[in-house]
Amino acid sequence: AIKGKLNSTEAATMMQPIGYSNSGIVVAKGRLVTNFNIGDRVACAGSGIAAHAEFTAIPINLAVKIPDGLDFVSAGFTTIGAIAMQGIRRANVGFGETIVITGLGLLGLIAVQIAKAWGLVVIGTDLNEERLSLAKEFGADFCIKASDSEFQQKVNSFTGGYGVDSAIIYAATSSSVPANQALSVCKRKGRVVVVGAIGMDLDRDLMYMKELDFVISTSYGPGRYDDLYELQGIDYPYGYVRWTENRNMQEFVRLLHNKSINIESLISNKFSINEVDEAYKSLIENPGKNISSVFQYSHAEPVLIENKILKTEKTHISGKIGVGIVGAGSFIQRNHLANILALTDEYELIAIANRTTASAQKLHESFNTKYATTDYNDLLKDDRIKLIIIGTRHNLHAQQVIDAINAGKNVLVEKPLAMSYGELAEIERAYKNSENLTITVGFNRRYSPLVQKALEILRRSNSKRVINYRVNAGYFPPDIWIQKMEEGGGRIIGEVCHFIDLIAYLAESKIKSIGAIHIPVGNEIQSEDNVIVSIAFDNGSIGVLTYASIGGKEMEKERIEVFSNKESLVINDFNNLEVYNSSEGGLKLKDTDKGHKKLISELANIIQGKPSLIKPFETDIEMTRITLDVLDIIHSN
Repeated sequence: AIKGKLNSTEAATMMQPIGYSNSGIVVAKGRLVTNFNIGDRVACAGSGIAAHAEFTAIPINLAVKIPDGLDFVSAGFTTIGAIAMQGIRRANVGFGETIVITGLGLLGLIAVQIAKAWGLVVIGTDLNEERLSLAKEFGADFCIKASDSEFQQKVNSFTGGYGVDSAIIYAATSSSVPANQALSVCKRKGRVVVVGAIGMDLDRDLMYMKELDFVISTSYGPGRYDDLYELQGIDYPYGYVRWTENRNMQEFVRLLHNKSINIESLISNKFSINEVDEAYKSLIENPGKNISSVFQYSHAEPVLIENKILKTEKTHISGKIGVGIVGAGSFIQRNHLANILALTDEYELIAIANRTTASAQKLHESFNTKYATTDYNDLLKDDRIKLIIIGTRHNLHAQQVIDAINAGKNVLVEKPLAMSYGELAEIERAYKNSENLTITVGFNRRYSPLVQKALEILRRSNSKRVINYRVNAGYFPPDIWIQKMEEGGGRIIGEVCHFIDLIAYLAESKIKSIGAIHIPVGNEIQSEDNVIVSIAFDNGSIGVLTYASIGGKEMEKERIEVFSNKESLVINDFNNLEVYNSSEGGLKLKDTDKGHKKLISELANIIQGKPSLIKPFETDIEMTRITLDVLDIIHSN
């Protein structure tokens, strides 16, 4: 509710884990992790990943091993060091060349030490006299106060009149003075690198006359903000990208280990995590006296990983269907979770499994679950849970469905059921080996009151039907997760399955054949999400799905037209059913109803052995297979 009233920047920073640089010991690892072992000492990076927390989950490219003899405190600065290091790499300077380091805060003072370890000549500048003295202690060859009226002359004198090879700015200020000062002291064809956030009202004449390069340094290095690299662990080839963010981290750890960098002198305060208020207060009240502060955690006993982060002892109410939710994102919360909580006579929410401890804890507190966890296997082992609802990313669905079936749980999985024929075959195999389980996909549109009313009208005759379903889907950029084939499967796998299913549901017949055409991907069309699917049914009915992402936002999203027995029915955005040339009247709803609540209600009926509208799981399997066929047709054209 609060997020809805914030702008995008505010919403992105709300309720997020704090911190991006830490060190610790590996206490658990994933099945595919081969380059780390339990017990390894590691330094980690990543905003909201290498967070201020007792336990964090780290992707492999955001961790490096700490060598024996290097302390955790120094190693905890590895991310900071990689940021400072990447600024120097962007300067493209070599042994014996001269650089100016502007801004001698934590980053700048670390940069001074890295530069000296690499054989560079270093000029340090800052407004703070104490920082200038500290830079000198760290080996800076020459230090000048930034406000010195003879700044440029002194730099020129030090460099024999040539100017510096590069100026690297680590300062944080809205002023453009540091940028233009850097331009003024660079040699002809030199380079200015901006690491900090500064004003950029640049003196064009200075840049033009010297033909200077002005570049930005992005965080820890190549790989930053690339989900394939950071989250999925896909490394860049060593021969082509020598210094990735992970390799920058490794180099910084090496410099720490051989004593080329002194971190201890940069630590102003050390706090236990219980002193968090005092720590942040000291940074606010004495910013000039604080170069850095460290949070320290202590575990007196050997650590035993416990995924259940919060527990509440409550008695399960017998007779109700115990529910466990795996992946409770905003869609699941708005729909399935809300409806589970509304149907108190049928359901009891037991637990939620979410990817991060922060989100799991928030859900536990918000929805008063018995416990929350980061491992969905905890839910599969819980005898109280009879129904597993899966709302994770699409690439996880198939395995989680199989695991739930093997654990003897009923399942509601959000679409898609699977992303490949192989996954679908494994699900079928697991289902056939199970007994008396209800497995269903979240094809909720079947259960909309408008769809049910339309079927009631259509069933009065046994006529063939022509079904035209138009979806004005709207644009999704190709870099969003649902468009990535390895994670979301693309919109055909992730969304089109919904609409194919509803056409088949309205036709009330098995599919005999399908066809598909799409607008090819090009400069204007960036994804395979503009497609027309034609469907022929065994009973002679036909259907056409038009799914477009290039339409106008103001147009309604979904319109379904059904022609049969000299009657026409139109469903507009699931809030209005219009009927033409029929003795039956239409139906207008007060609110849009896509059948989410009815799906949850009918699911309770079938689990409890009552009459239900829930279709056999074989139907869901077939709809998934047809969707995969559509994708195959598109890829073969």
